[in-house]
Amino acid sequence: MRCWVVALLLLAGACGSKEEPSTSPVSAAPHTTIQSAVVEIKTAQVPIRVEVTGQVTAIYQATLSSRIQGTIDRLLVREGDRVSKGQTLIQLDSRDVQAELARASAEVENARAQLNRMKALFTEDAVSKQEVENATRAFKVAEANRKAVLAQLSYTVVKAPFDGIITEKKVEAGELASPGQPLLQMEDPRQLRLEATVAEGDLKSVSLGDKIPILIDALGAQVLRGTVSQILPAGDPQTHTFTVKVDVPMTPGLKSGMFGRLQLDKGVTQTMLVPASAIVERGELTSVFVVGSDQIGRLRWVKVGRRFDKQSEILSGVNVGEQVLLEGTRGVDGAPVQIVDAVASPK
Repeated sequence: MRCWVVALLLLAGACGSKEEPSTSPVSAAPHTTIQSAVVEIKTAQVPIRVEVTGQVTAIYQATLSSRIQGTIDRLLVREGDRVSKGQTLIQLDSRDVQAELARASAEVENARAQLNRMKALFTEDAVSKQEVENATRAFKVAEANRKAVLAQLSYTVVKAPFDGIITEKKVEAGELASPGQPLLQMEDPRQLRLEATVAEGDLKSVSLGDKIPILIDALGAQVLRGTVSQILPAGDPQTHTFTVKVDVPMTPGLKSGMFGRLQLDKGVTQTMLVPASAIVERGELTSVFVVGSDQIGRLRWVKVGRRFDKQSEILSGVNVGEQVLLEGTRGVDGAPVQIVDAVASPK
């Protein structure tokens, strides 16, 4: 039993003799001084803007159909083809109409011959004036019938009503076309406009002829200048919105069906602006580096609003009069700052 006690005491002594870990804090390496310009946050007047969404459509677009029933003999275009005004797009089978035209033309010739014979007999007092008038009416009826058949013959050819591009083909050669049945769709891609729905409260900000900035998401950050060409007089009673049509200048890459946004100005307001270069984006978070009187740069999370050219609106997180690093990406939280040149934010 004594042996066990001695062994335990020796073991405890051995454990206690180990060196205990140091609990003193490790000093952090000092930050390198940042040499940078700073900008003082001031308020500036900016326009109050409302964004209205819409869709790009062609000013001139048409759905082409047949006025008579007939089999499609030739289909001369397909989607994407550029066509000229008056160009033949579809040819229907016209054999039946051609036969009807031949019959009508023969009736006209017979009626003309009968009229000429009646006129000759009338000069010899062989027929009455009434018989000449009857022959004249018969000739006019035959001629009108021939013109009607000629019109039917013209309907067997579907032509382009304007210069444009074929956007959709709904039939194929050999199919039967019925009166009013859509056959082709076409539009003029050189003349486009944005049709947007504007709330009744914002309608007073729009007038005919106004130049309005337009953003097309598919074209990136490029800003187009459109002209208000039409404001529909009647609105939607359910949504209390009105359709506004804005003509868009011819722009490479712009196509009908694209999503776009109108920017309507509704006056001005005071807000804080800083150069966009001062903003640091980290995922969905945005920040600036505020330089205080102690010349230390400190990370400050901010809420950013709209962009104005090279300026960004700050909604919260900083105060007027504070200074921030002009080049936010150079900032390090807690690092001393040597101000190279102080810059005032634009008024």
